[in-house]
Amino acid sequence: MKTGKKKTKVEQHEELIQTLKFTPRTYTIDIGPYGGEVYFGVVDRKIYDFFKEHKINIEEYASDWDEDKWQFIPEDLRPFAPGSGYDCDDLAHNSGATFDSGNNITVYDENNDEVWSCALDYAQLEAQGVAAESVEEIYINEQQDGTVIFYGAQGEKGFLFSGRFLLSAPFDAGRLVIEYSDLDGWEIVSGVSYDGEEIINNHSDSTGKWSEAKWIIVGDEEVYDGDD
Repeated sequence: MKTGKKKTKVEQHEELIQTLKFTPRTYTIDIGPYGGEVYFGVVDRKIYDFFKEHKINIEEYASDWDEDKWQFIPEDLRPFAPGSGYDCDDLAHNSGATFDSGNNITVYDENNDEVWSCALDYAQLEAQGVAAESVEEIYINEQQDGTVIFYGAQGEKGFLFSGRFLLSAPFDAGRLVIEYSDLDGWEIVSGVSYDGEEIINNHSDSTGKWSEAKWIIVGDEEVYDGDD
């Protein structure tokens, strides 16, 4: 966890004066433009063996909803319904903006004028007094050797987070807290709060840029990916 800097008594006094002069209003906070969705879960070894034996490409299966095409696969040997890889997520599942310096977090006032902006970078945020907190950390290699994992992910570009919040005092970056998940090395923003109140993400609009679906076997075993 990284926390923001503390204010001096002079800064606290000035803040009180500005608060008394302030008219309550609604602000907007946006985060983007890069992010995506990641999910992974444990799969029974017999399912993986069936896909390997029949040379079924897991990436194709995970992205194709055509039930007729996959009807030869018994129900008990399906890791998830065709095209629904996101349902295999008993270990992890999250979506949102990537916690990365290529992203920005920006606050706008009621006139849509920019009030504050910062790169989504630990050092820069800390310098601005913004706290960054890890809420979960899940790594595939922590599973027992031989465990079969289905891993799926999509990359997105656009609006990944946009929420509104009411201010009763001038905006103070030191009251912001950004929560993030570390899912096998991909850090994704999972929540934003201001002055202890959660900001709801009520708008997102992004375009898919890439996707990935694959088998992972924990340990040194070579993985069959399929070629049909």
